[in-house]
Amino acid sequence: MRTKKFLRTVATASRVVLSIGTIIFSPTVVGHGFGQRYDLPVPLWLWVIGAGLTIVASFVIVGVVSRDRRGTTTYPRVNLLRVEFMRSLAHWLSLGLLRVLAVVFLITTVLAGFIGDPDPFHNLAPVMVWVVWWVGIAFVCALVGDLWALVNPFRTLFLWAEWVFGRLVTGRQLSAVRPYPLTLAMWPAVGGLLIFFWAELIWSGGGVPQNIAIAIVVYAAVTWVGMFVYGRDVWLQNADAFSIVFGIFARFAPLEVRVANTAMISSCISPACCNKTQDCVNGYQCMIRTEPSRREWNVRPPAVGLLNDQKVSFSMMVLVIVLLATVTFDGLLETRLWTHILDRTLTGEIRWVGSAALVLFSSGFLFIYLLFSALMRWFAQRYGDQNIAGHPKSTLEVARVFVLTLVPIAIAYHLAHYLSYLVITGQYFIARISDPLGYGWNLFATADYKVDIGLLSARVAWYLAVTFVVLGHVFAVYLAHVVAQRTFGGGRSALISQIPMVVLMVLYTMVSLWILAQPMVA
Repeated sequence: MRTKKFLRTVATASRVVLSIGTIIFSPTVVGHGFGQRYDLPVPLWLWVIGAGLTIVASFVIVGVVSRDRRGTTTYPRVNLLRVEFMRSLAHWLSLGLLRVLAVVFLITTVLAGFIGDPDPFHNLAPVMVWVVWWVGIAFVCALVGDLWALVNPFRTLFLWAEWVFGRLVTGRQLSAVRPYPLTLAMWPAVGGLLIFFWAELIWSGGGVPQNIAIAIVVYAAVTWVGMFVYGRDVWLQNADAFSIVFGIFARFAPLEVRVANTAMISSCISPACCNKTQDCVNGYQCMIRTEPSRREWNVRPPAVGLLNDQKVSFSMMVLVIVLLATVTFDGLLETRLWTHILDRTLTGEIRWVGSAALVLFSSGFLFIYLLFSALMRWFAQRYGDQNIAGHPKSTLEVARVFVLTLVPIAIAYHLAHYLSYLVITGQYFIARISDPLGYGWNLFATADYKVDIGLLSARVAWYLAVTFVVLGHVFAVYLAHVVAQRTFGGGRSALISQIPMVVLMVLYTMVSLWILAQPMVA
């Protein structure tokens, strides 16, 4: 009887999704970010409905064939440090050269902003910050491993300052190393992320080289003060927005750094390993403090790094939701809907309207996620197995448990939305690397490089976007199912609790594809 009710619920949810897709989506599409029409071989609403049905199908398949994962957080992995060539790549000299290169790029970017050509197209700063760093580094962290944790130039400069200070003043350290306030949690990172997205999406001066240089200096000052007060890695892993965001992306990546030393977990201050009971994963400060025989550089299946035994704080949950919301909001700014809103807004009010929309959009995402978390808890209690110990006692507890399962969706949308931007706009970096200040130099014989706007066609970009979005949601469905087994127990409770989450993912898939298919038309 309960099985029939479950199947009727799935069928009803599918009909609702199909109806919404048929009503909302038009049969034409414009290639995202290319300023030219691209006629799909089938109407857009069929693409959208097909993607939604793929999510539903993946949910059914995972529910049928997946095994019980309640009691394990282990996964297959291969230690690359057993290979001599890989050990040479992980040598301190190789890593040191990467860090020096990152510092050189940081200093050059700041100099270019202050004394270089004010034209953004002839200055290294805009393309370095908005394309190479924010988009490129994020791609590498999500698809390879946590590169930012290894090469972060702000951390490297402070590390050098600590070394010099230690030589000048024997027996003393540069940082005050005060205890990090528990009440702060990750709220500084949440605020920093909102400010960053405001500067990227709303601030009209965000592309001006001098403004970019000033922003970097301000960020560096805040970061170094935080490191001085609380300690280098304590600040980065608890309060620095970019270290945390790139670290969250890296949990999806196939490469991990692991310290097989459970004794160090209790003193670990990284959110990558804090509150864990097993090995420290991607906690690079643990790598420094442990002996080489316990260090591992592993290849693992993608996304499994999001399935750990860590307790997610409320502030970290909000940060993940803000990340997902703001990336989606970035896509919304390129739709005709946003163009119509701006057409009805006075020139002097555009910034205020954009700022309010950013905050409301993020708040709306948080509200919707909490609403569906409440539905998950209610479904598990109403239709699932009764009297199972360990069930979450509140909606907030459910939301915190499941929030990391949304990370593949954030990564997928980041890839889908920014790929064409990276491939096309990123070509300006080739010319600027030879003439970073815009002074007419040609240091590496690339200053005359011309951007090829046809390097990635609208057709290819659309197919890749659809692939990224669908795969991201499929990964999320699997992760959510595993977390549900751990949270609600195996069997019917875990499966039925996921109906609201699947409905949410289907709706978000459809909306995401609609946004990606609607570029801003001048």
